[in-house]
Amino acid sequence: MILRYALAVVLFAAAGSALIAASAGRLGEAGVRGALLGAALASLGAIGGMAVLARSFERGPRQFFGAVVLGILGRMVLFGAVLVYVGLRRPPDYSLTAVALSIVGFFFVFQC
Repeated sequence: MILRYALAVVLFAAAGSALIAASAGRLGEAGVRGALLGAALASLGAIGGMAVLARSFERGPRQFFGAVVLGILGRMVLFGAVLVYVGLRRPPDYSLTAVALSIVGFFFVFQC
């Protein structure tokens, strides 16, 4: 199950990344890099969250809900840490807005 989900996530991320790269004229270089970073982070978070969740399916309800909460908190910490890092360092080749919007967009797609 986790391998099919990971494959679906990678395919959606690749399709989204192709759309991001195709709109490079409107986003600019920093926007494309930021959006691709956000897509990669959201994909990594989705696969990691599902791996924790799949591991807890056979266990009791307490462990299952613990895994759900751990997955959500883990992704939020990962996303927040990257946003704080990019925001504080302000590297010129990454757009903070593009990173944030890409993370949010891909997060909601992967939740569906």
